[in-house]
Parts: sequence; C-alpha cells; structure tokens
Amino acid sequence: MKIYFVVMLVLGAFVGSMFLTSLANAQPQCVNGTLKAGVCFPSNTTLSERTVDDVLSTFVGWIAYIFGTIAVIIFIVCGLKYLFSMGDSSSTDAAKSCMKWSIVGVIVAGGSFIVVKFIAMQLLGLAW
Repeated sequence: MKIYFVVMLVLGAFVGSMFLTSLANAQPQCVNGTLKAGVCFPSNTTLSERTVDDVLSTFVGWIAYIFGTIAVIIFIVCGLKYLFSMGDSSSTDAAKSCMKWSIVGVIVAGGSFIVVKFIAMQLLGLAW
C-alpha cells in the first residue's frame, strides 16, 4: 500500500511537471485582437474605447445636470409659491425655506461634478 502511494505520488509529480512546463511554453493565441501582457484584447467590437475617467465624468455630469435642472424647477415653483402666498407669514416662510434648499441643491449639483473631476485627475496624476 505504501509503494502504491509513492508510485502515484511520483507519477502525479511527473505528469504535473509536464503539464506546467507545457503551460509555461505555450504561446497565447489572439486571432482578432492585440496581445498585451498575455491577454488578448479584441478589436473591431462595438464596445467603447473610452477611459474610466471619461465614463465617470460623463455619468456624473449627466446626474449633476439632471439634479441641477430639478433644483432650478423647484426654485421656480417655490418662487411662485412665495408670489401667491399673499402675505401669509407661514406660507411665505415655507416658500423662503424651499428657495433656500433649492439653492443648496444647485450648489451641490454643481459641486459634485467639480469634486469628482478633481478626484479623477488626482488619481490619474493629471494637471487640473
């Protein structure tokens, strides 16, 4: 039983070493693309060639644009609410508070794009 174990161990080591050397000597095949660091990157695909920085900046730009537009619309609605409050102090105070927070929303929407762009530039080591 011990001899059987030793024979299987030696045979396994031999087959394993043959397998590993064949893997080490194998040249990767890359038919439709470019080979970089042993990885085949396909070409002629419909995928974007854009960098992560471009994608994130575009995404955050759209989100900031959407939230900024919503904040401006809310500001206009709050202005109309203030206009139609007709001197009622509780309605006037509610409209003023609404206007204040919509301005904060515009500032946050504008600042979010700047912050993300700054962080992306710092991570990539590029100048602002």
